[in-house]
Amino acid sequence: MATAFDTLTAARRMEEAGMKREEAEAVAETVRAAAASGREELATKADFAALKADFAALKADFAALKAELAALKAELKADLAALKAELRAELMDRIQSTERRMYAAVFAAAGLLFAALKLFP
Repeated sequence: MATAFDTLTAARRMEEAGMKREEAEAVAETVRAAAASGREELATKADFAALKADFAALKADFAALKAELAALKAELKADLAALKAELRAELMDRIQSTERRMYAAVFAAAGLLFAALKLFP
């Protein structure tokens, strides 16, 4: 709430205190101008209410973002677990395939060895 500064009363008081009239009026006018210049920059209750509403909206936005991040985190964990299981299964298939080929090669070599022993007694 803005209040007016009474320059006449202020100047009279300064005169009564021993100041010259021109000086008292100049000081009173300077004080009035200084007080008036900052009024438009002062925050009002409405300004604070608007800020409070803005902060409430930001808080809600941050809460929504936090929930969204939590959902993304859970989704990524699930995707990583599925990928891990898929890679593990593929690795096991390759290991088993390699083992089968290795056993087949060993049996083939053993068969060739027995065949060679029969041919060349």
